[in-house]
Amino acid sequence: MPIVTFLKTGNSINLPNHSSLIDLEDSRDNEVSFGCQSAACGTCLIDVVSGMQNISLRNEDEQDLLETLDLDDEKLRLACQCVVHGDIIINPQS
Repeated sequence: MPIVTFLKTGNSINLPNHSSLIDLEDSRDNEVSFGCQSAACGTCLIDVVSGMQNISLRNEDEQDLLETLDLDDEKLRLACQCVVHGDIIINPQS
């Protein structure tokens, strides 16, 4: 099971392999704010501090919104669009 660790607090959440980070929303330890859940608002912006290789690649919707928001740093992702298959450390930006 992949472990999602939040940089600021050190809290961790286990997710089943190949889960979407949207699944964090149901956890009481979640530190990511989710809005639209469809790559339209940017509320769930995260900085992937470690484990980028353990997250799915950006899809077209995510890429379009990040470009619109002028966020071209490859470490910035929309949590609602990420599927994890290994341990990651993230820093929520909202």
